[in-house]
Amino acid sequence: MRRLSGTDSLFLAGETPAWHQHIGGLTIIDPTGVADFGFETVCRTVATRLPLVPKLTWKLKEVPLGLDRAVWVDDPTFDLRRHIHRLQVASPGGPREIAEAIAPIMGKQLDRRLPLWELWYLDGVGNGRVGLLMKFHHCLLDGSAGGVLASLLLDFTAAPDAIEIPAMPPPEAAPSDVRLLVDALLPSATAPLRAVRYGMRWAKRGVGLARKLTSGLQAPDMGAMLRAPKTSFNAPIGPRRTMAFSSVAIADVKALRRHYDVKLNDVAVALCAGAIRRYLVDRDELPARSLTVGIPVSVRASGDTSLDNQLSYLAVPLATNIADPEERLLAIAGHTRTAKGVHEVLRSNPVGSLADTAPPFVVSALLRAAYEAHVLGHVPGMMNTIVSNVPGPPMTMYMAGAPVTGIFSASVLLDQMGLNITLYTFGERVDFGLHVDPDLIEDPWAIAAAIPAALGELMAAAGMGAPTVIHDAFGEAAAAEPAGERVVLGAMGGTARS
Repeated sequence: MRRLSGTDSLFLAGETPAWHQHIGGLTIIDPTGVADFGFETVCRTVATRLPLVPKLTWKLKEVPLGLDRAVWVDDPTFDLRRHIHRLQVASPGGPREIAEAIAPIMGKQLDRRLPLWELWYLDGVGNGRVGLLMKFHHCLLDGSAGGVLASLLLDFTAAPDAIEIPAMPPPEAAPSDVRLLVDALLPSATAPLRAVRYGMRWAKRGVGLARKLTSGLQAPDMGAMLRAPKTSFNAPIGPRRTMAFSSVAIADVKALRRHYDVKLNDVAVALCAGAIRRYLVDRDELPARSLTVGIPVSVRASGDTSLDNQLSYLAVPLATNIADPEERLLAIAGHTRTAKGVHEVLRSNPVGSLADTAPPFVVSALLRAAYEAHVLGHVPGMMNTIVSNVPGPPMTMYMAGAPVTGIFSASVLLDQMGLNITLYTFGERVDFGLHVDPDLIEDPWAIAAAIPAALGELMAAAGMGAPTVIHDAFGEAAAAEPAGERVVLGAMGGTARS
């Protein structure tokens, strides 16, 4: 019996018909020259590697009356074929057709009676490519853990050495409802005491932060954060979802990092800031004040390869009120440094999760009431969007001998937040996955196309010339560069000229 952590339990308790709590990743594969690559090959590969990821065979068992956090139990009737499916992409099978095909999947919640994941094999992808959409509940994995999962299912060479994979242990019997109910009596009885201690920890954290700020720690720009403006995509979300994709070369991002003496993640966030700013300018919606971004940060210890959620957030002004791309990047870097200093103070005074304090039925009722009342829309300084950076290996990956050409992630949308951008770095590339509510963002491809354009602006300002042309994940032919124009490649589904 493996009880969910407080953080994992929050993702479960907060789910509503419109507030989905699953995340996903679209992997594009080029099977050219790999004999007999197909749906059955993928099924065999996953079946072979499954003992390396036994968590994929676990399902939830709720505690009666919601008196304690749910537990993971072995699924005695686990059947891989209930989790791996096929889907036909409409012709010509380009990025937009792929996004249209997977939209209904991303807009539908997972069946809690089964282990909380699905894998979809996409037929009909253009240029001989194959798509794999992995979808799993956030209570099962976080983004960093998803990277660990990818390394377990994929290889780092086309012909890897044989590895010894243990046999899957037989499933253990799940605890009875009576046992779970009895085990929950003590936590339920002590919940008021835990609530008092929870409040005391928050007070201690506030005192510790106040001391650090008065002793010289640079304070964040609270004015910019507390007055974050609303945009057209900061409204109540619905159940529908769709994606858009973009890519740039990691070499360019690293070159900008060195040139401006900032962090790689600062450059990535600045590219997203430039793209969002362009989207709002084109719609004549750019607020005078800066938007605020939430940046997830892993609190996972070095070497920890567990697959549970271990993350926190930095809230950082996105500097969308600054027109100059260099000034915008440097402002973001400054805000991030300040936020990290504050975050280290907060980490030294941990408070734990609300779900570790209150019983799930209380937490679930609070979260659902907050969603129904759209409380997040009234919270000062609520983040306008989230930008996540999931680092992958610095080399090409393979599935059954076929190289992976792109990985585009999709993370959770919060209420009042119709846009989430997740970037995944591996090999020579940085792949951006835009996950949106299409009722709030009508054209996510405009933001996707603006990401490599923002890279081009920064590189031009730094005197670095045109961005590096990288291999297109979807196998689209690169456009020739007309004389006198710089063609910024990387936005899937088009080019941007400047």
